[in-house]
Amino acid sequence: MVKFQTIKGFFYRNRYIFLAFFVPFLLMLLAFIGMDFFPFGENQSAVIDMYHQYFPFIYELHEKLQSGGSLLYSWNGGLGTNFLTLLSYYAASPLYFLTVFVPDAYMMEAVTLIILIKVGLAGAFMAIYLRGMHQRSDFSTAAFAALYALCAYVIGYYWCLMWLDVVALLPLCILGLNRLIDRGEFKLYTISLAAMMLTNYYIGGMVCIFILFYYPILYFSRTNKRGIAGCARITGKAVLCSAVGIMISGITLLPTFLNMQNTYYIDSQMPTDSTFYSPLMDVITNLLPNTQLTVREGLPNIYCGLITVMMFVFFLLAKRIPVRKKFLNCLFLAFLILSLNWNKLDFMWHGFHFPNQLPFRYSFVVSFLLIALAYEAFIHFREISLVQIAGVTAGFLGYVILVQKIFKDDFSQEFVYVCLFLLFVYAGFLAVYRTGKFDHTLMCFILLVIVGGELMNHTAIGVEKVSYTNRAEYFAESGDVRTLTRETRERDDGFYRMEVANPIILNSPMLYSYPGVSMFSSTVNGDVSYLMEHIGLEAKDVKNRYNYVMTTPVANAMLNVKYLIGRGVPIEGESSLSLAGGKETTTLYENKYDLSVGYMVNSAAAYSWDFNQENPFHVLNDFVKTATGTDAGIFHSVGEPQMTGSGVSLGSYENGRIGCTVGSGETNPSAKLTFTSPQEQQVYVYIEVDGAETITAKRESGNQIDLREDCGAVVSVGMCQAGETVDIDIQFEEGQTGGAITAFVYGMDTKSWEQAYNLLDDEILNVSKHSDTSIEGTIDVKENGYFVTSIPYEKGWTIEVDGEERSAETLGGAFLAIPLEAGHHQIRMTYLPDGLIPGILLSLCGIGILIALCFIRRKTAGSGLGASKQEEKADNLPALPAAPIAGKAARRRRRLTPLRCRRFL
Repeated sequence: MVKFQTIKGFFYRNRYIFLAFFVPFLLMLLAFIGMDFFPFGENQSAVIDMYHQYFPFIYELHEKLQSGGSLLYSWNGGLGTNFLTLLSYYAASPLYFLTVFVPDAYMMEAVTLIILIKVGLAGAFMAIYLRGMHQRSDFSTAAFAALYALCAYVIGYYWCLMWLDVVALLPLCILGLNRLIDRGEFKLYTISLAAMMLTNYYIGGMVCIFILFYYPILYFSRTNKRGIAGCARITGKAVLCSAVGIMISGITLLPTFLNMQNTYYIDSQMPTDSTFYSPLMDVITNLLPNTQLTVREGLPNIYCGLITVMMFVFFLLAKRIPVRKKFLNCLFLAFLILSLNWNKLDFMWHGFHFPNQLPFRYSFVVSFLLIALAYEAFIHFREISLVQIAGVTAGFLGYVILVQKIFKDDFSQEFVYVCLFLLFVYAGFLAVYRTGKFDHTLMCFILLVIVGGELMNHTAIGVEKVSYTNRAEYFAESGDVRTLTRETRERDDGFYRMEVANPIILNSPMLYSYPGVSMFSSTVNGDVSYLMEHIGLEAKDVKNRYNYVMTTPVANAMLNVKYLIGRGVPIEGESSLSLAGGKETTTLYENKYDLSVGYMVNSAAAYSWDFNQENPFHVLNDFVKTATGTDAGIFHSVGEPQMTGSGVSLGSYENGRIGCTVGSGETNPSAKLTFTSPQEQQVYVYIEVDGAETITAKRESGNQIDLREDCGAVVSVGMCQAGETVDIDIQFEEGQTGGAITAFVYGMDTKSWEQAYNLLDDEILNVSKHSDTSIEGTIDVKENGYFVTSIPYEKGWTIEVDGEERSAETLGGAFLAIPLEAGHHQIRMTYLPDGLIPGILLSLCGIGILIALCFIRRKTAGSGLGASKQEEKADNLPALPAAPIAGKAARRRRRLTPLRCRRFL
């Protein structure tokens, strides 16, 4: 009975915290239901990069948790990838680890539920912040907390679900920072900072930048004077606790930092020229309801409720709030707005690089600051006069009408009406609330209802703007593919790669759980991406991806691709493939030109292979020549094309490139290139076009193949007869002025390739044992050369030859390789992320320091030698007394106040 009363008391004391969780949770859920998300319809939340990246990565974590696989490395994608780095950016939230209990078939729904939980936690933690700062908790606390949880940043980027942990934790971190300044308490700040860096170091790093600038604002906003010594003592403690929080995250932060040195973005340079993105009025207008939500490109997402903006103005008018605090916070807010519009500051906030789409990834800190100031103004609102309310309302009215006039083509017709309706509703509420004539709890509840209505409208429109995908299409053939891969592993337990010949999801290996080639990730190895592009895969280092397509037998052999899966349609016209199985519409093929994960090449391949050529067929030819020591050419051009254009002026065909100019004002501009095969042969095409909308390839007797328009790739069009044509159709985007077409069409000399393949296949690694982090086997080497692998080079790999460690080198700047002398050798390759052991020690040191600080604080407090009197003072931010309510209601309120103010944390 006592335990029940304790639990009941806990929920009662924190009822507004739970309300702040469920209000945004339920509003977001209603928006999802309105968009027919499964199980209420056939749609799902996976869109854009969540479709191709985030969900497959979380699914891979789910599979590893259920199978007991290593969290350090994964063969399911990228030819092998540092999974710890992937985890620390995309899937380090503790909530994802609960998916171990979720059946495979409902993983998408589990991830959608996790989005809702994170949104709810953002509301709950914001409510804890507001209560902790102002010693007040009521319906208004839940209302302002919900504004944070469903701000435009969250709604526009909720599909970037790995960022939401940091958004949710920010209020706790800043509450902890305030406690550290006021009372010397450091646990909440240190632990929440560590949690942010552990769950997502990228957005967590932006919060660190925010804290760096926000700390002096918080410190100097206090009215109590501590002197230089007090300032140095508190600042030193803040620096120490920040360092300890970052140290605790070292177990993932240090290995990730070292691994990220291999990525493309590490080479980003500070812009030399200053640029302002948009007129200042455009940015500020985005604080209003029903403005344009940014999902991929656009203005910063800073809307967080009309009442927030109104209360910020009243924050400036409130007499009880010190002028110093107003000035410092306005100065800081101006700095944040400038950051959202000036390229150099924006570059700094994003970790000293510019993001690829999804701009202003730190804009949620603006919403946090505005809501924090707005809530403070609300608790001091009784001192605001009716004249001031009327003046502010008139000012907003004029601004909204002006904006509607200036931006009439940019906003929906409902914009002005929604703004004016909410403006008058809030103005009426505030005018009544300030009188104090009505029950305080009732008025705060009415505020929550009004805010809930505004957020319902905002959330519904936002989720519709973000859009959705069809669940059935996303998981079409997934069961068959997984069954095929599982049966193949049971039948063939060796080490090899598999791939889907016609993928629609860029990270298919992790979604379907097979050891594959494709990888699309911000953590992708830039050197590997560069090499994949030059051997003909669909790749761009600037796009953070390399994606498998039905490529050449030479590339398949280099990449250890033994099996190919035809998803939905069979693979036709490929002489190197033989049917090996199938499930309904999904078929499995075995590649007869499969090389082992490791094989020998001539030393010339390591030193003389020119992999920087623009023509991927020349790169492959040069590899075969240097690797085998022969002069045989594998690929030969079929000749120049016949060219026609509609609304397009085409230049001459020189070294595979064609100049192109699109006529001004042309509709549906297009070009057609027709190549003719001079003999019967396997034909491959490589097409890359500036400003193309669609690109297709088709031989006379074959099926049409859709090619990606944003980067080129070598793609098989099948076996062509002598004189058979291959048509390349290009549809340009309207408004394009021109560019260049790169078109290579080559036939393959199968006999020359078979001879070269036999030479390479004669000295391969016979794998005897392999796991997520190791490969063992033997190899018989006939003459000195280079042992090369299809494993991406990382410092974490260790190679032992006959028990002796060898220094790893690279092939093509990307693949793991070592020089190896003739003879029989035992090869053992093991992986441990670079920096993991120092990272673990760093985390242990951080935890040890935190425990020591807690022990010292407790000991000094017990001996009466604790923090200075100034540090022991409660937060000096004044809280509004209870509303003047007479009689029983007043007595009841006084009885409830102590309960209401007890700490949740």
